[in-house]
Amino acid sequence: MNNFMKFFAMFLFIQTQLALSQQNLIQQLCQKNRYEPLCVSTLNLDPRSKTSDLQGLASISIDATTKKTNETLTYLANCLDRTGGDRAAFEEYGTCVDQDYGASIDRYLPGALANLKAKKYSAAIANLQDVMDATGDCENQFAGSCPLPVSQRNKAVHDIADMTTDIIKTFV
Repeated sequence: MNNFMKFFAMFLFIQTQLALSQQNLIQQLCQKNRYEPLCVSTLNLDPRSKTSDLQGLASISIDATTKKTNETLTYLANCLDRTGGDRAAFEEYGTCVDQDYGASIDRYLPGALANLKAKKYSAAIANLQDVMDATGDCENQFAGSCPLPVSQRNKAVHDIADMTTDIIKTFV
């Protein structure tokens, strides 16, 4: 085997070992999480996870929570636009958009990311708890008759925020 082939084989071996060790890090982190399948899939979907440490994985998780929250906010805003003059529906959706999800996007999630970077883990967890509370507040706007698509989206945001909280709790 010439030197190039030896070098190439060693390079492949090292790359394989790095990939396996990163997979192990994600598996170990997510194994302790109440939302293990969501945790594994969320982190593996982001290409940054291949080279991230625990702090980086937590940041990726906050980014994923922000994305899911933004998607739900967009959905709710579209529902708000389609209320067709129904005052009660306008208020229900409007409150979810302005107070609940708006606050999550404008304050809670940026605060969680800033607190994570500053290593203020308890504060980051509190910010994520505010996101989870906002999903419940949105649900409550509909007085027990929340439309199924809204309930499903509220649950999805709640679960990914709770998953992110579990990840950050590993630092505390």
